[in-house]
Amino acid sequence: MEKHQALLEQHGHRVRCYTRSSAELKKMKFGAGLAFFTALYNPGSIRQVKQVLHEFKPDLVHIHNLYPLISPAALSCIHDAGIPIVMTVHNYRLVCPNGLFYNRSGICERCAGGREWNCALQNCEESLPKSIGYALRNGWARVAGQYTENVDAFLCLTAFQRDKLVASGFPAQKCHIIPNFTDIEEAGAPDDADSGERNGFLFIGRLNRQKGIDIIVETARRCPELSFRLAGSVDTSFIDTGSFPKNVTWLGVVGEDEKRRELLKSRALVFASRSYEGFPMVFLEAMQRNLPVVAPRLAGYPEIVREGENGWLFRPEDPDDLAKTLRAISANPAESEAFGARGREILAQDYSCGVWYRDYMQVVTSLIAAKQNKGGLK
Repeated sequence: MEKHQALLEQHGHRVRCYTRSSAELKKMKFGAGLAFFTALYNPGSIRQVKQVLHEFKPDLVHIHNLYPLISPAALSCIHDAGIPIVMTVHNYRLVCPNGLFYNRSGICERCAGGREWNCALQNCEESLPKSIGYALRNGWARVAGQYTENVDAFLCLTAFQRDKLVASGFPAQKCHIIPNFTDIEEAGAPDDADSGERNGFLFIGRLNRQKGIDIIVETARRCPELSFRLAGSVDTSFIDTGSFPKNVTWLGVVGEDEKRRELLKSRALVFASRSYEGFPMVFLEAMQRNLPVVAPRLAGYPEIVREGENGWLFRPEDPDDLAKTLRAISANPAESEAFGARGREILAQDYSCGVWYRDYMQVVTSLIAAKQNKGGLK
């Protein structure tokens, strides 16, 4: 959201942000229980949104997230004011109560298409009251048409994500593909790396089950000749860093400078998620630094990690196939260097700030013009 705001302001647009934080709930009496009701309708947030609309008089409202303190009920007051609404779809929460299509059993799409009760039946949040609350708030928003009736454009991060929305009843003509973006020059020049050959495989993210960290560790056991570096916080209930094989180094939680150095000196970034993540920004961070990516053939990942161009794909949750892939990469450094260079080209062509701004403005200007022609923008 901050990058989005900064980019628009760089192009001369006036932007005002209205935000609420879940941290506010910790200061409220019965905050956890209150979150259920504010996710359905929060009169305080509605008043504040109306006040912002009155003071700022926006041409367009862009939504990033409404839960738990703003609520989808805010959409109707914006729509009633004749102001077009666009929404970035960061995850799958519009059709899946926990937003992930994933629970302790693995990938789960039972709630898609208006079957939110499955979140409660499966206890997806591993807390029955929370799972019931999530199911109810999603069901209410769907039945009330809060999203489908009020949002003019859904900005999906991948075609895979768009197809999931359309399959669940969202109008195809409202679902646009506008991926995440980054500044290609933010990382510095590609020759900024330390002198010497790139070596080893890097993982950046939470070391937990969803991210498939056990798949990477098991792959390392099968490839003792290769080195692995893992950066991120650890879910100690799932994995023990003390049991890692000798060719695995856990770096802990790294800062931006250390992350940059690791990306510059690695042979490839390894990503092994078990779930449908929206659009991992770590892919773009790797591409900024001429680093190819290894990812599972799952969800929208093949749209970003293009096999034979800027990376390699492996069978999801298959350490044997991942081991085979990493050995082939290690044996052919020239190919990984070429894939890294191609990744930076793809970043410039498809995921740069300029490309995002162009595609974004095509959508929003058409919406604003349509509202004005219909006598909107009251």
